Amino acid sequence: FCVPVICQASKNLNIELQEMAVLTPGLELAHFKLFRQHLNAAFDNDGAAMGPAYSPYSTFGCDYSTPSLNYLANQSKNHGHAGAFVWLVLNSGHIGRDFLALARGIAERATGPAAMLGSPLILGEERVLDQDLPALCGNPRTLCEMHSELMALQTQALLRLAVNLKNHPTAFSLRNLVLGVGSWLLVYQLRRIPGCDKTVFFCDFAGESGSRLRTQAAACYSRQLGLFGRSLRLWMEASSEVLEEDRLAFECQEEKVSKELEDHFRDFSVRIGWAQPRTGTPTKYFRPQPDTMRVLLMSVLEPGEVCVMDELATRLRSHWQLVFGLLPEDHTILRQHGYAPLDESDLRTNREGFKRLAIHLGLAWEPSDGLVLFSLNPDNLL
Repeated sequence: FCVPVICQASKNLNIELQEMAVLTPGLELAHFKLFRQHLNAAFDNDGAAMGPAYSPYSTFGCDYSTPSLNYLANQSKNHGHAGAFVWLVLNSGHIGRDFLALARGIAERATGPAAMLGSPLILGEERVLDQDLPALCGNPRTLCEMHSELMALQTQALLRLAVNLKNHPTAFSLRNLVLGVGSWLLVYQLRRIPGCDKTVFFCDFAGESGSRLRTQAAACYSRQLGLFGRSLRLWMEASSEVLEEDRLAFECQEEKVSKELEDHFRDFSVRIGWAQPRTGTPTKYFRPQPDTMRVLLMSVLEPGEVCVMDELATRLRSHWQLVFGLLPEDHTILRQHGYAPLDESDLRTNREGFKRLAIHLGLAWEPSDGLVLFSLNPDNLL
């Protein structure tokens, strides 16, 4: 899924759009360039970092604004045919098909000011995104069914997210849906690597640069980045079905392929709001953006329920591989994955940071010291 980006030079594009009667004849190039900058600020969060933002809005957040179905595609200049592949995997299981049905309804109903703003520039007939998907990335039915089984819990979380978005519609429902699907894909990319199905994502919620929490969250990011960069090599070594000529061809291009995989992981993990900072700083770390954390919480909370911290943490770990010190056994899990320097004081600080974020998002409250409760509608339960 992606928001399409026009890549033609401004001068040629200005002339072409005037000839197509999309723009007013005689529009000066300087005005057209300014117009494009304003559209970028409205539709593309990367571009919005170059434009103004006033409180409580921020220029930094998740990408994929996706205001309506007209802005969706099943391929991307950055991520290939990932959207088509995810659809094939989800469509191979009944839970995934239930999710896709709800997702279609959410996408078709999505409207809002941003959708109206860009509607005059939407050209051509509406595309049906689930047609001819095998032509984009093949249709390995058995492989898709295997992936569907691997990602069963994550797909259950997507279905729960779609149900909650349907029950609580907002102008950002489609955007939140895309962030959920992007999170599914990010977790899949790591779990699909041989021997990495139990991998965890350690996040720093304290926000203190130079702390041990930040160091370990950055180490986790670097480890996952390196794993994904070597994923094709690891898969070929674990498979007995790879032809020798394919293996030799890969070895000739291994450095280039690994770099492209790492570039994809860097770009995608930031765009869907799992990694920070969004700037070009090479040292990144896992910490979900507030919008993404809201989506992840909505994917593990049932309508009408009140959930305690331990139960919520168990769901986040089982469905999204997130481990950041909410449970007593997290100490053991983190040590097993190489995060030995963290002690109880570190994890207590992380728990406090996560609690503050959840309360800020309106999905948790603290009725008494030490008791934190989570719900989709906490205000209705006070």
